[in-house]
Amino acid sequence: MAWRFADLPVRTKFLITLGIPVLGLVLLIGKQVDSSYKRRNVLRYINVQSRNMELQGGALAALQEESAFSVAYSLGLASNPSRLQVLHASTDRALQRLNDPDLLLDPGIAPQRAVAGIGVLRQRVRARRIGTGEVELSYRRVRGQMLGDVSKTGKLALDPATKDRMYAHMSLLSMEDALANIRSLIALAGSEGHDEDDLLGTLNEQIAQFETSALLFERDAPPEVLALYGASFRGPDVNALGTLVSTVQETRALPQDRLEVGTWWRYGAGAMARLRTVEQASIARIVEATTANQRDAELRLFVVLVALTGVVGAVAVMAFVIMRGLRNTVNEVTSAASALAQGDVRAHVPVSSNDEVGAMARSFNGMIDNIRSLAAAADAIGKGNYDTPVPVRGELDVLGLSLERMKDNLKAARDRDLEQKTALEAEKEKLERANARINVLIKEIHHRVKNNLQVIASMLRLQSSTIEDRQLRQLFDQSQSRVASIALIHEKLYKGDDLASLDLALYLKELFAELVQLNDVSEAIRYRTDIDKGLALDLNTMVPLGLILNELITNSFKHAFKGRSGGNIELAIHRVDGGDIDLQYRDDGVGIPQEKLLNDGATLGVSLIESLVEQLNGFFTVDSDATGTRYHIRIKPA
Repeated sequence: MAWRFADLPVRTKFLITLGIPVLGLVLLIGKQVDSSYKRRNVLRYINVQSRNMELQGGALAALQEESAFSVAYSLGLASNPSRLQVLHASTDRALQRLNDPDLLLDPGIAPQRAVAGIGVLRQRVRARRIGTGEVELSYRRVRGQMLGDVSKTGKLALDPATKDRMYAHMSLLSMEDALANIRSLIALAGSEGHDEDDLLGTLNEQIAQFETSALLFERDAPPEVLALYGASFRGPDVNALGTLVSTVQETRALPQDRLEVGTWWRYGAGAMARLRTVEQASIARIVEATTANQRDAELRLFVVLVALTGVVGAVAVMAFVIMRGLRNTVNEVTSAASALAQGDVRAHVPVSSNDEVGAMARSFNGMIDNIRSLAAAADAIGKGNYDTPVPVRGELDVLGLSLERMKDNLKAARDRDLEQKTALEAEKEKLERANARINVLIKEIHHRVKNNLQVIASMLRLQSSTIEDRQLRQLFDQSQSRVASIALIHEKLYKGDDLASLDLALYLKELFAELVQLNDVSEAIRYRTDIDKGLALDLNTMVPLGLILNELITNSFKHAFKGRSGGNIELAIHRVDGGDIDLQYRDDGVGIPQEKLLNDGATLGVSLIESLVEQLNGFFTVDSDATGTRYHIRIKPA
């Protein structure tokens, strides 16, 4: 058979056609993406650091203004303490902006560390408990540390495009700080209590720093910043500064008569403001330049990503062209697979090549034939014909073996189900007969208990009729009512559908009617109940609860309304606190005498109530006055 390119594996054909050039292009563009991404991150970092320098410069300027006013305040040139507080707040706000973690400040740069002791210094200045020289020196040290932090940030923000601008800006900041120091030192020259030699030496150092920084600034600054510097840093105040510097350098002595301290102080403020204007313009152009560099890097990264996307798109187009030649065979397999997915096993895929696609088509046809025979067997098994043979094509025919096992299991399960169904139906019939007998027996027990209790109540009633002692006869009547309340419970149980629990509201309705009849009381005595709907209790709770209610109602009938034509009884029973029964009983009778309330357990009724409440794991309180008697009982049903 002749060798054909079409018979090669599809993967080999695809790799030969597209693999090598695509790999080269992806590697080349990927390298460009990586370098562009890294450059974008570096320039973004530099832009952030340049903005940090802007914030640090603002904090340094606020500190310089605070320092100058503090020296003036100490010298007596300024006497407004509220102005000090305003400057302190301005400096604190500028420093607070540097606490933002998004600024990405270097760990070695800690603005708050430089001003750690400034609070104590401010208090001493406000109280004038510190010399002017010490005020100037202390603030100069703090500003020196702040200037060092700005210098560190500037070194972190260096890049070839903004290097000269950054160096010029650092020189400008140094000029500004040196000018602030010169202004304070000149002010000190007109005061007393300082060493003139030390002051002159420090002044010469600051003048040298200012001139050196000015030379470096003029060397490194871009033309537009130099032009602004030449246009802004001029005027009487700047001329006074130049004259003063020349005088100090020529005479090597502190100025005495050339300028008054107050006049110099105002000139110094003007020069500082002009230099600050140049410094703000310088940092604004640095930030603008770093922002532009960052945008260029992001644009470059975007272009490279677009190029990579274009390459990937071109590869996709080429892959589509190559795979289009396989479309016919793939479509045939797809159509057959779709028919198979819908249950149609009549499909057949034509084989037109000897590559992997052709082998796939032949395997698919074999699978269809096997599924067709298994489907016929499964259809017969599904109809209950478990004797149908299942075609198994060998030990590796998992589907055929599984269908064979399923047939055997279904047959065995059917036989077991029939046996279990027969046994369950027999057991169900036995249980239903036993349950019916048990229900009859329980009802018979409740009926007989009720009859026996009624017999006992009748005997007590007959016995009481032969007793002449009124008090003893009342005791028999009370015992009769207690037995009747229990009998009523058993009567309701055997007449109802539920043999284990009793509806409390229905029971109370009939208990009240029974007690009205037994105690022969007037129908003018009315009662009202408020009971949770559907509240039902078991026999163990209902018997003692029924006796408690019997005692309460009987006591009201016998004692509460004595000598009255009518009265009211109110009863509220609710479930509370996760299942507890809360019972509140009251009547509007004459009340219980105080001597009986104070004498606990004075009667059998009270003792019985107390015992029954204790039996139900509860407690009760009683309160009585001229408006009636009130019981509050809380029990915990088992």
